Amino acid sequence: MLARVRRFRRKRRGAVIVEFALVVPFLFLIVFGIIDFSRAYAQLNNINSSLREGARFGAAMELPNATAIKAEITRFSSAWGNPINTALVTVNVGPPDIVVSVTNYPITLPTLGAFLNILNRQILVSRTVSFRWERSCPVSGCP
Repeated sequence: MLARVRRFRRKRRGAVIVEFALVVPFLFLIVFGIIDFSRAYAQLNNINSSLREGARFGAAMELPNATAIKAEITRFSSAWGNPINTALVTVNVGPPDIVVSVTNYPITLPTLGAFLNILNRQILVSRTVSFRWERSCPVSGCP
């Protein structure tokens, strides 16, 4: 009886290695997917926070200035380690709202894209933030 159990265990030893070899690529795909999408979500959060901070900064200015708002967006996003490309940011300074938006901003997926051999390893996102201008207009009207 003991000899049969030993023979059975000996036959299973190779099957475990084959099963492991079949499961590992899917396991790596899941792990790298979690890592890349976590990084992408952090970048998206950085974009949202920076645009909101820029719009809030512009809403508190006496005379809103698009260049100063973009500089504030760059300063705020640099604190998170990955500054936003302000060439893709548009600022509309017009009473009564300050509208800051970004269109087709690329968020990269470097590891997952390389693992799946995808040539375009980017997700394009668009975000818009609008704040009411806090300064009241004079009786003669807004500038």
